Amino acid sequence: MKIRRSIYWFAAIAVVLIAVLLWHGKNTLETPLATPAETNALPSVAGRAVAQPTNAINRPRLAQAASNTATVRNQPRPQPGQGATDGKVALLKEILNGNDADIVFYGHLEDQFSNGVAGAEVNFSIQYEDATDRGVRRGQVVSDGNGLFTISGYTGANLGIMPKKPGYALATTGTSFRYSQISPRFFVPDANNPTVIQMRKLQGAEPLVTINKAYKLPYTDAPIFFDFVTGNVVPNGGDLEVIITRTPGPITQRNHGDWSINLMAVNGGIMESDPQAAQVAFEAPANGYQNNYLVQMNHDDPHWFDNIQKEFFLSSRNGQVYSKFSLNFGINGDPNGPMWFQFKGAANANGSRNWEGDANTMKP
Repeated sequence: MKIRRSIYWFAAIAVVLIAVLLWHGKNTLETPLATPAETNALPSVAGRAVAQPTNAINRPRLAQAASNTATVRNQPRPQPGQGATDGKVALLKEILNGNDADIVFYGHLEDQFSNGVAGAEVNFSIQYEDATDRGVRRGQVVSDGNGLFTISGYTGANLGIMPKKPGYALATTGTSFRYSQISPRFFVPDANNPTVIQMRKLQGAEPLVTINKAYKLPYTDAPIFFDFVTGNVVPNGGDLEVIITRTPGPITQRNHGDWSINLMAVNGGIMESDPQAAQVAFEAPANGYQNNYLVQMNHDDPHWFDNIQKEFFLSSRNGQVYSKFSLNFGINGDPNGPMWFQFKGAANANGSRNWEGDANTMKP
């Protein structure tokens, strides 16, 4: 019995000690750091005051702790993502500064006879955009006796030039050059190989016929003849013969079908042209024509389409008519619906290859 009572007393004392320790630990965590003046008013344990030592060693430590805390609280807190934003700004500045390249251009103006065009005014514009500014700078230089000129002493991203001289017309479309170093392909000047810019020495305007007409025609597999001088569809003759073929049934983007268009010059030849080259073509080619131009579209072609848009040069009527025109053709989707033709361009019906036009005004 005495042994059992001893065990009970030991267990009770252990529970009390654990409770006291837990209570003290909780109050210690919740109590803030005390200053030296507060050391005599600290909480008590089991009814006895706990004095905090106030010797010269502990005072500086408390003061230092308070000082450090104040320093941390007074420092500005970094904003979320601030480091990433700074990095993006730096990258953007680097990219924009890559636009600020040295502009140097060596040019050579030539006419259709490979002669240099002297004394031409070359107006230019430079587009610039860097980390601090953007805009357009403009200037002018004059070609020398051999048609050579140089543009330098500027920085920017792009250069555009426009030469002018009375009696000449610009015959080149590529007059814009990219210098920006952030571009995958940028222009590199070469003093030993100046960029050639073609200018047409005007030979005298001749009357031209404007080609600008659209047609909706029922499908037929018989030849269709277009007269560019009158703008009419004629039973035969004219300037252009067209033959269309198609499979029976609907032809749509969802229901691909076989179709074709065959273009043939009437007593002449036809040649496909680059769209930009056609814009500055002041004279019909002397040769290089072919008998016909065929577009064959098969239903299983991965690049199948139901229309074409192309540019052509045409010699017809045994060299009496020279035309340049764009054709927009659409096959009829409904077998009973119309086909679509549109022609735009110009024709010289005087037996001449001259397409200069105008001269107040002989069109177009």
